[in-house]
Amino acid sequence: MNQIVKNFNNLIKKTIFKVQNKTNDNFKISSFNKYLITFVCSLFLYLFYLLIPTLYDKTWVQTNIESKIINEFKISLNNTSNISYRILPAPHFLIQDSKISTNNTAKLRPVAEIKNFKVFLKQGNFFDKEKIDIKKVIISNANFSLSKQEFKLFKETSNNKLSNKKIKINKSNIFLKNNLNEIITIIKINKAILFFDEKQKINIINLKSEIFNEPFTFNFKSKNNSNLDKMININAKSLKLSIFDESNNKKKIISGKNIITFLNSTMTTNYNINSGQLLFESDNTKIRNPKIYYNGKLSINPFDLNVDINLSNYKISKLLNVNSILTELIKTDLLFNNNISLNSTITAATNAKGEFFQNTKIHIIIIDGKINFDKTKFINDKIGSLELNNSNLFVENDKLILNTDIKINIENSNNLFSFLQTNKKSRKLIKNILINLNYDFLTKEIQFNDVKIDNNEVSDQLLNIIGGFNDNNFNNLNNSRRLLNKILNSYEG
Repeated sequence: MNQIVKNFNNLIKKTIFKVQNKTNDNFKISSFNKYLITFVCSLFLYLFYLLIPTLYDKTWVQTNIESKIINEFKISLNNTSNISYRILPAPHFLIQDSKISTNNTAKLRPVAEIKNFKVFLKQGNFFDKEKIDIKKVIISNANFSLSKQEFKLFKETSNNKLSNKKIKINKSNIFLKNNLNEIITIIKINKAILFFDEKQKINIINLKSEIFNEPFTFNFKSKNNSNLDKMININAKSLKLSIFDESNNKKKIISGKNIITFLNSTMTTNYNINSGQLLFESDNTKIRNPKIYYNGKLSINPFDLNVDINLSNYKISKLLNVNSILTELIKTDLLFNNNISLNSTITAATNAKGEFFQNTKIHIIIIDGKINFDKTKFINDKIGSLELNNSNLFVENDKLILNTDIKINIENSNNLFSFLQTNKKSRKLIKNILINLNYDFLTKEIQFNDVKIDNNEVSDQLLNIIGGFNDNNFNNLNNSRRLLNKILNSYEG
């Protein structure tokens, strides 16, 4: 290109000198005009050069671009007939209303519908169409549909070296689907970039996205080495949530560390993945001051989780709070899934003042879409214990209901009467109370179905008295005192 400019400049000079020789000595062209003429002519030549790809055969361009896209980016691009050439903002081919497919069991499966697919070209040699080279790709207004199979393909792709030519994605959506092709959630992509960094020798995938109207960033890096080192960083500032994960794969065993920071809590987990099973345990985890210890194992297909959690010096009343994270999770339909199996134990102890229970062991069991809390136990060191059995959590008429037997074992009646401030006339020796009830998590109501004291059925009058207390607030000691005193006053013994 520089040689063309030089030749053209020499031509201009010779022409000007000829004109000068034929005119009088007063006729002159300034140096500025010379350079201006040269610039304008060079610009026209450059624009003509950029327009050369418009002369290419459209069918050849379509076939050639599809071939280069699949060879360099491993993207199977289809429906590319609506293709045109543009020179602004830089020379590129614009493909409208195309699709990306993946080869699944010898059958093309569409995974994306793309409004605009731009293929930007290097400006090396447009005179020889066989030598045109792609500089980068920009995808805009696309809808990606991803299921388990596509995620498996993505994992395999991330293990291989990406192209050093960048893929950029703007204003698009990712539709996550289950095995029934049902949409689970939608992720909005504001900006994304994928490429292989030659200097660092790593694959890089960066996203600025939104999920459930919450913005977050996703950064992925993987080294193209024998250990397949990977690093993931997710940050949602509005939620004060960050997730960091790094792992490596040695001899088909994946080892890694996961750090989750949420509000003032940090959870650090070490894990190993072998033969489809994940083994994990906590490492220096802190939740707002108290420490939490946990360990367990997880199988993905089918989903089977066993986890033991030990909360040190944690207020048990927070676990009973109906607005807790655990309760909010139960309110969703996520756990009522036939493909999910869970066996979890949460152990907690506290010495905080004002806490009625000092120790607890909560069991959460999910099998075939059914949830129970059998053998869950709360202990008051001075009075006795409370235990759940024959429990069942279910949804009925848009209500989330827990039906359970509650057995209250009284180890020290005097301490109980002192705590309840029971008058002396109502103090009777009671060893245990068995209650069957329904508790509605949404309306916060309790329905007492049956009550036994020391294995004896209570009178209808006493049952009516108990039924009058439908306030669910487990942490309201005044209500609990009133209820138990009513029972003791009405119980004949």
